[in-house]
Amino acid sequence: MSSAMVHLSCAKKVDANAPVLFYTGNIAPDMIGTRAEKDRTHFRGIPDRFGALHRFAEGLDLSDPFSRGVLLHLFLDLHWDREGYDVYAAAHASEPGWFFQYRREIFLAGSYLYHHDPEAPALFLEMNRTFLPLNPSSPFPCGITRDGLQGFLARTWYPMLNAREAYSVAFPPDFVEQFTDFVAGEFRKTFGKA
Repeated sequence: MSSAMVHLSCAKKVDANAPVLFYTGNIAPDMIGTRAEKDRTHFRGIPDRFGALHRFAEGLDLSDPFSRGVLLHLFLDLHWDREGYDVYAAAHASEPGWFFQYRREIFLAGSYLYHHDPEAPALFLEMNRTFLPLNPSSPFPCGITRDGLQGFLARTWYPMLNAREAYSVAFPPDFVEQFTDFVAGEFRKTFGKA
């Protein structure tokens, strides 16, 4: 589980000219409310998580920007869990409150990206105006609504506006840049270009 801005930064590297639904799809899986449901929809706990993600992708219309965005979100989180979360947890799990500090670090990483991407404010506004394609062929048709999107954006966006100069020590800008470069390249190799 990374920050919305890490997802959006990677999405821009995959397709900078994508429609807003692609970017909305990139954050949609995090709108799911409960941790257990999010773990299930992100294929956590499945021994062959890559295989589960590939089987999920086979059922998607990857020409649909929202579906492609959802797939990129899940692909990035699969890599983030290994490169970000697992590494951080291994180094800090014995510390009291380590998970809350981890959440703070990913918030700071996202805030830094937001304030150093001149297109981010306009993208958040555009996503906030988006009507989600909730039809039976869309991934995660249950639990993701326009109200849910607006609530998620508010919880994600407004706090970032007040964290201008801070950045994450655990996930500094160069780490995030290299990570999103890698994930974008692997996603294009694995699932093709849009």
